[in-house]
Amino acid sequence: MKRSLVLVAAILLQCLAMVYAEATDAKTQRLAKMAKNNNGLVKLTSNTYTQFTEGKRNYGMVVLLTALGDYFNCGPCREFDPEYKLVASSFQSTEDPTRVFFGHLDFKDGQAIYQKLGLQTAPNVLYFPPAKPGQKVEPTKYDLARSGFSAESFANFVSRVSGLHVPVKRPFDYFSFGIKAFLVVGAAAILKLLYRHFSLVFHHKNTWAAFSILFILIMISGQMWNQIRNPPYVMPGPNGKMNFVAGGFQQQLGLESRIVAAIYGILAMATVALAVFVPKIKDKQHQRISTYVWVMCIFIVFSGLMNLFKLKNGAYPFRILF
Repeated sequence: MKRSLVLVAAILLQCLAMVYAEATDAKTQRLAKMAKNNNGLVKLTSNTYTQFTEGKRNYGMVVLLTALGDYFNCGPCREFDPEYKLVASSFQSTEDPTRVFFGHLDFKDGQAIYQKLGLQTAPNVLYFPPAKPGQKVEPTKYDLARSGFSAESFANFVSRVSGLHVPVKRPFDYFSFGIKAFLVVGAAAILKLLYRHFSLVFHHKNTWAAFSILFILIMISGQMWNQIRNPPYVMPGPNGKMNFVAGGFQQQLGLESRIVAAIYGILAMATVALAVFVPKIKDKQHQRISTYVWVMCIFIVFSGLMNLFKLKNGAYPFRILF
């Protein structure tokens, strides 16, 4: 009798496990169908958000929460939305797109979720890893302020948290390529026509000195990093203020690199003036005044540079004027 009861219980448990597995597979199949029909993006509501992010799941789920309505005027939401869709469509073209799904929940369709999570700002990106039955796993949040809005940065985040390779396949812009090719050919033709008249300028040492300084300023100000990571130009801060300097040494903003370039440019100009132009002034009084002016310029601007460094690293203890 006892053996019969144990056998019946085992059969029931196996049946329940099969039913639960079929339900999980059905959830995965539904997500796969929704993603396939919408180029990799799964449109969510409050109900489907809860359904797909809670309970057992054999897939990872990325969810973008936005407020794209005209009433909210959410610029960052509109800026990040096409980059998010690009990553979703790129991953949809991989061999197994069912291992990670990319969901999108807008405020108008998910007010209950915004209230449940206590969200006051948008956009927000959450990654829900696969979970076993009864296991509650906290989602990982993508830090847009520090990592930027580019598809490449976001894809790197998803690759890191999911353990999968998430590619970014940007469509080739034939129009932009044609414009650039036309400009290059036109510039080459103009240079060829004007070379005989301006060859002295091209071969003059001052021309190459100015080019070298400009190139160095571009490199040390972080312009190359901007081209690779495509960070936001500025970021909103507390009390409606705009931040133009990103905290820490791993991030920067677009305006920040221009400020750094301007500071180093002024310092370079002042140094060149002291070394080259001031000694050529014949009037001693004018020469002395020019020296004081350029030295004070270096002193003040370098103080601003140290203050900028302190904004990047709050623990930096040194300053001159500010």
